Amino acid sequence: MNFIGEKCVACGEVFSEDDDIVVCPECGSPHHRECYKAENKCANSALHGTEESWTSSAEEKKTAQAEEKKFVICSACHFPNSLEAENCVRCGADLSDSADEDENNTDQERVFGVPRPYLGFNPEEDMGGSPLKDVADFVRTNTIYYIPIFKRMKDTGRSISFNLISFLFPPVYFANRRMWFWAIMSLLATVLLSMPIAVSYLISSDGLENSYALLPADIVSKIYDNRHILSMLVDVCNIADMLLRITFCLFSNKLYFRFVLKSLKRLREHTSGELTREEIFSAGGVKILNSILVIVIAFALTFVAMYATYLLLSIALK
Repeated sequence: MNFIGEKCVACGEVFSEDDDIVVCPECGSPHHRECYKAENKCANSALHGTEESWTSSAEEKKTAQAEEKKFVICSACHFPNSLEAENCVRCGADLSDSADEDENNTDQERVFGVPRPYLGFNPEEDMGGSPLKDVADFVRTNTIYYIPIFKRMKDTGRSISFNLISFLFPPVYFANRRMWFWAIMSLLATVLLSMPIAVSYLISSDGLENSYALLPADIVSKIYDNRHILSMLVDVCNIADMLLRITFCLFSNKLYFRFVLKSLKRLREHTSGELTREEIFSAGGVKILNSILVIVIAFALTFVAMYATYLLLSIALK
């Protein structure tokens, strides 16, 4: 075995072609002959009697890379695929060449085996006024989900993708991503569409006692007499709410992509020179405090909406 470039286990110096090297017969550890004679024993004697043996630096590096690597990046579309996949799940390209190419990209920063933060894409690629690296830095969290979607939107012009969080909690999603306009708009729509359901509960058997505490008895009676109209309104609002959530589910990623590009453009307009990663990081990413704040606003809006509904019913049913 060629030990040139390896280190002597005794003194730690790298072997050169002129060094006289001896190898321990038990564990295979290489020494300078002088180092071995000075100690008169193997410097790795702790390995003796065990199943372990000396490992070259090249083998250690290869083992670490094999343990670290969890994905194969497609060389055609740069989508991360599982190691078992033979063809890219996005574009169908053969992944055998991609695996070889990925082995050579050992200098890239990796997290869970995926090159970060640009996932194998060209960091200088124009994404619509901003390079991909700035977009990824602004997104900060969950780039493995967003960057391929944004890239596909830019390349194909498609606006539709799937976002489960924006379906379940649209105001919280938008607020967490700092998109306050859409957070407030979705919150207003959600609260207003829930008002008929709240009124319907007040005249139900479970909520009737509360309704008399909140509304005059004659108004409660008139609402109850027109409960079939209220029931139809509840159905309409439920359908509208579902359609609204589906719309946000399908288009929120596109809205976020536009928000990222507009935010980066505003940052450049207010910054002299090149944007730094620190400036982009501070302006982007997620903010959990916004999610808490929008929930507080939701409770306040619900209270205001209930009071406004009471006033409208008082006027309409007099």
